[in-house]
Amino acid sequence: MIGRKVVTLLALTALAVGIANAQQFVHLRSYTLASLFDGASGGIGSNIGDVAFDGTNLYVAGYHTSSGTQSVGMARISNLYDGANFVASNTALTTAWTVSLSQDGGSRDTRLVYSNGSLFLGTGLGSGTAGNTGIRKYDTNGTLDASWAGDGLLSLSEAGVSRYDTIELDTGHGSSGPSLAVGVFGSTIIRRFDLNTGSNIGNTAAVSGAPTSLRDITFAPNGDMYYKWNGGTGNAAGVRFFGRTGATTFTDGGNIVSLTEGALQQSAVMYVPVSQVLGHLSDIVVHNLRVSGQNSVFVRDTSGNLIATLDGAGPTVDSFTPGAYANTLLNFSYYITGDGRLFLFVVQGGGASGTYIDRLDVYEVVPEPSSLLALGVAVVSAVGLRRRKR
Repeated sequence: MIGRKVVTLLALTALAVGIANAQQFVHLRSYTLASLFDGASGGIGSNIGDVAFDGTNLYVAGYHTSSGTQSVGMARISNLYDGANFVASNTALTTAWTVSLSQDGGSRDTRLVYSNGSLFLGTGLGSGTAGNTGIRKYDTNGTLDASWAGDGLLSLSEAGVSRYDTIELDTGHGSSGPSLAVGVFGSTIIRRFDLNTGSNIGNTAAVSGAPTSLRDITFAPNGDMYYKWNGGTGNAAGVRFFGRTGATTFTDGGNIVSLTEGALQQSAVMYVPVSQVLGHLSDIVVHNLRVSGQNSVFVRDTSGNLIATLDGAGPTVDSFTPGAYANTLLNFSYYITGDGRLFLFVVQGGGASGTYIDRLDVYEVVPEPSSLLALGVAVVSAVGLRRRKR
C-alpha cells in the first residue's frame, strides 16, 4: 500500500510538471508596419524596435541603421483593438500621433516601456554622445513630461553613466515599489529612477562574478531579474538569473540558458507572469537570438527549458498567412486584460526587402486542451488517493 501511494504521488508530480508547461501560443493576427518605418527625415526610424500596449492603444518605437544623427521615435496606433477583438490581419494600421527625435543612428537601440498611463522612451541607446541619446517620459497623447528628471530628459550625466543600453520596469522588492531600471553595457549595476520624478532612488550593487556585457533585462513580479548578455569571449552569451535579495541587491544564479551570440544591439528578453492569469501554468521567459538564421522568438520556462519557438509563419486565426520571420531583429511585450486574457505582441524590424518586414504579430497564451483534461484527472486521482488513505 505504501509503495503504491509513493508511485501514485510521483506520477501526480510528473503530471503536474507536464501541466505547468502545457500552454500554447495562438497566432491571432499579423500586420505590416513598413510604411511607418521608412527611415525618412522627421519619421520614427528605419526599423521597428519595440512595442507596448495599454489595453486600448498600441505604441511602437523605431531605431535607425544609418550612421550619424537620424530621425527616430514612436507612434500610437489606435485602430488595432476594440476591447474584445483585434482588427483583421493585414489591415492598414493608422497612427494617432508620432514623436520624432534626432538621435544617434548606426543601429543604436530604441526601447519603450509603458507603465500606468506613462511611456518611457529610450533612444540612441548605446551612444556615448550626450546630445544624441536620451530617456524621456511621455503621456499617452505623446506629450513630453517636461518636469520629469527636471526638464523631461534623463541625460547621461543625470543617470551617472557614460552610456545606457536598455530600460525596463523594475517591479521592485517587498514594499519598495516599481521604478524605471536602466541597464548599461559593461556593468551589472542597475540604475533605478522614480517613475514620477525621474530622480535616482538607489542603484543596485554590482553582482560579483556575473558577466557585464549586458544587453537587456526583465523582472519577475517578485523582483527577480533575468539578464540577457552577449558579446563576451568567444561570443559567449546567455539568459542569466539574478535572485532578488533586497531593493538594491541581487545574487547571481547563473545562466538558465547558455547561447552563442555576437556583440549586437537589439538583443531582448522578457519575463511573462503566465501564472497570474492561468494559475496551473508556469511563468515563461522569452528571448531572441542574434545569430543568422535564428529568426524566432524562443519561449522557455524559468529554468531555461525550451517550450516553444514562434517563427511568425501563418496561418493566423483569421486565416491570413504571413511568411516566417526574415531575421533576428525581434522584440516583444505582453499585456493582461481585465477579463484575464494574456496577449504577446511581437515586432520584427527590417533587415530584408519587401513590405512585410517591419511587422507586428499578436499571440494569445492559452492552456492546451489536454492540460485542462489532465488537471481534472490529477484532481480526481488526488481525491481518490485521499479516500483510500482514509
